[in-house]
Amino acid sequence: MDDKPNLTPDNLAAAPVAVMPAEMRQFIDHARFHKGTVLRVAEMLPAEAPALDELIAETVRQADQMGFVFVVMAALVTGRPVSVRHLPRGGILMPNWLFMGWIAWHMTGELPEPLLAAVQETKLPLDVDAAALYVIAAWCQKHRGGVLPDGVLATARAMARRDKMDKPHQILMIAMLRALAVLTGDAALSAILQQHHGAPNLAGVKKFTAESLEQFFGDVVAGILPDAPVNTLVAGTTMRRAVAKVGRNEPCPCGSGKKYKHCCIAKDEDRLYHSSDVAGQTREEVAASPEQHLTMARLDKTMPAEMLRLDPVKVPEELLDMYFMRLAAMNLFERAAEGFERRGFSEGLVETWLAVMHLAARAGRNNDIVRLMAWNPDVPGVETELHPGVRLALAQNDPPRFVKLLEELSLAALQTEDSETLQKIAYGVMENTQTKALGILVSRSMLPVVEQTEASFLFEQILETRDKLNLSPDDPSGEIIDQMFSHAGDDHKKDTAALHRARQNLDAKAQEVQQLKESMAQLQKEITRREKHRTAPAQPARAAEPPMAEDPALKELREKVETLKVELKERHNERNEIRRELQKAHSDLETLRQNAAPPAEDEAETADREEELLLPQDAPEVHPVRVIEFPRGFQQALAGFPRHMARAAVIMAGRLAGGEPAAFVGALRLKATPNVMRQRIGSDYRLLFRLHPDHLQVIDLVNRKDLDRRIKTLV
Repeated sequence: MDDKPNLTPDNLAAAPVAVMPAEMRQFIDHARFHKGTVLRVAEMLPAEAPALDELIAETVRQADQMGFVFVVMAALVTGRPVSVRHLPRGGILMPNWLFMGWIAWHMTGELPEPLLAAVQETKLPLDVDAAALYVIAAWCQKHRGGVLPDGVLATARAMARRDKMDKPHQILMIAMLRALAVLTGDAALSAILQQHHGAPNLAGVKKFTAESLEQFFGDVVAGILPDAPVNTLVAGTTMRRAVAKVGRNEPCPCGSGKKYKHCCIAKDEDRLYHSSDVAGQTREEVAASPEQHLTMARLDKTMPAEMLRLDPVKVPEELLDMYFMRLAAMNLFERAAEGFERRGFSEGLVETWLAVMHLAARAGRNNDIVRLMAWNPDVPGVETELHPGVRLALAQNDPPRFVKLLEELSLAALQTEDSETLQKIAYGVMENTQTKALGILVSRSMLPVVEQTEASFLFEQILETRDKLNLSPDDPSGEIIDQMFSHAGDDHKKDTAALHRARQNLDAKAQEVQQLKESMAQLQKEITRREKHRTAPAQPARAAEPPMAEDPALKELREKVETLKVELKERHNERNEIRRELQKAHSDLETLRQNAAPPAEDEAETADREEELLLPQDAPEVHPVRVIEFPRGFQQALAGFPRHMARAAVIMAGRLAGGEPAAFVGALRLKATPNVMRQRIGSDYRLLFRLHPDHLQVIDLVNRKDLDRRIKTLV
């Protein structure tokens, strides 16, 4: 692993005009980053500590990455204090993980909370975030007896669940998180890392910690501050020459008549070193007007500090959607709100605005949501289009309104069978900062009635939310997911070998988990029984009487329980991994089936034809309680449907028979046979039934594509 940073001025965003001495500004703009130039900047720093602190604060306010790194490094290597107060907003200016670790460790003040804020408030590269979390843990171990701020391990666990990312960032992030798990002894983080990224190489983890992370804590900065300028301009970017290529002995292009080597070669070589990815332009020239050279490809690679310096008014119209989504992806919601305000309202930006609002709700940025809402003049008209998470965030500071909205969303969930709508409501409650635990309970209730894709998404979010609440990394609702995927596709005779194997593995692992649970429950009962038996009736304490020694057998039982807890956690995580394999195998199988099947009918056309078969909604009425009458062989027929849809159909029949008003919303009579009614079961299935004075007669459950044909048999 190459753990040395490739830091050159090209890795740093070129600086805007900032309030710093002109001599220092000019020097930094043209300096190559190495020990000599950093020490030269140190000589230019203000002598008074408050003035130095304000200079650093100014580089942060201006998102001046080049100035920030030069000034902060110059101060630290010469023993000048740099306050941790600059970290929440200054973390975005750290060029890589090694700079983040070394600079943060050598700052003055209580480090953990400001550094954690830098991680949580702005999405930095994952290896930079992981380095910050490790430094927090190491600092707390040294200064706080290992007591971490709330959110450190939850953030690390959420990062460990990430599967898709740039490989260099992923390798460093995983290595850093493994080192963090070892340092803190967090078994849940270790288990999640193993589940998502494989078993660790413990020798490699120790080597990485000893050789790389120790650079954070030493006084020697040779690893990040080279003695001489590096020759590499930049890695990972195609550079274009800022000056044309001219032979040394050719006439100088300036027209002086001299040979190039005797005229402008030195000046051009310096300009060449400042080349950018735009032909004929230096980094400084591009930075002076970045919007002019902006393309989709360049915007996709733009880092947070550069994003902050883009003027939203000058961003090309065709790039605005991506511009705002990039800001939101980096948690730069304050800048996004400012951008919407400066651009003014536009119908073309409404969809992007809705997406940014949802991402802001996920990040818990309620103040930014309120500011973003003011951008749209049609607030009452658009409110129902907002994601439930956004609506809850807007009502969060108004308890009566918040509770009322929760009730409205709950009622809406009871009145629809649309899987996507149900998933949004559950996720909206779960992502709210005040209702995470409630959201887990709501999401559990949705799993049996939503489609498999939504159920898989909700289950993953349940696990992530449990991490945030510092709960165990498994949830009982996993049983529902197991059943959904174990029975999915049972109506097909041929399943892939991978799907069959994954099902068998899941069943076997479920049995192991159940056996461990039963063993642990028996041991805990035995411990409770022995403790009660051992406890004597209360008597006056005798000062000279020594405390009762612990029963060796009881001690052994407790040790067995602890061992079983660790083993159970391991089995839970193995089960989660198998569950993911099963979902992937099922997804692959569905893709194969869809590719092999004839083209599906147009969804809109199918929906239109169905509407033609139905009468308008009946007027609301009070329905009596009816007994359900199922047709002969209905239970066997249900076996041919997806398990969760069959369950939803039976639940709907019960609600209709019970006279529940919400169950009749969307229940329409057939034009051909008005005494027969149709109710949606999910998006693809339809329940047909008749209402009699004393009983509800279920006729059939059909795929909506077969509805027309089934109706003809009823006429």
